[in-house]
Amino acid sequence: MRGRLLPVADGWYEWRQEPPLAQSVRVRVGVADGGRLVLTGLHIDGSPSADLLRAIPVGRIEAAANAQLAVVHESIDTPPVLNPRPRPVAPPVAGDTGWEMVEPALAVARTSPGAANPSRGRPDVFYREVADVYLDFAQDSPRPACDLADRHGVPVSTAHRWVKEARRRGFLPPGRPGKSG
Repeated sequence: MRGRLLPVADGWYEWRQEPPLAQSVRVRVGVADGGRLVLTGLHIDGSPSADLLRAIPVGRIEAAANAQLAVVHESIDTPPVLNPRPRPVAPPVAGDTGWEMVEPALAVARTSPGAANPSRGRPDVFYREVADVYLDFAQDSPRPACDLADRHGVPVSTAHRWVKEARRRGFLPPGRPGKSG
């Protein structure tokens, strides 16, 4: 099940999903302690039934809010373009020492990665891409880190480490134990 939040008016967003719910559902989103977006209001057009209330995916709506919306100066803003960057198809491969050759006659020895760049770890662009892919998976899956690991062919613990670092660098909102997104 994939859904989207569409702005309607005065801080309310309409939740649309496939398959559609029996009634129109609108939500209000607010910033919780720590900067994570959470639901602060729920409006159902028509009379709510127990089946409808059970069918409303609150966790997925919050994950979609954290993936689709941005917090700007304590107010929530809908960005005009969502995830414009291309998705990584594999984790970056660390270069090792060897020869950099454009033309064999002009071969230049490649320096060790540690000597050329004293900072360790992967660049910000990698963690920004990890955050984008993770947020996309969080809208559809209860286990986005596992999906991220499967996509890149790495252990789940590596994907969790990437997500943790993306959160530390500010590319993902703060996490909540047991909640994806």
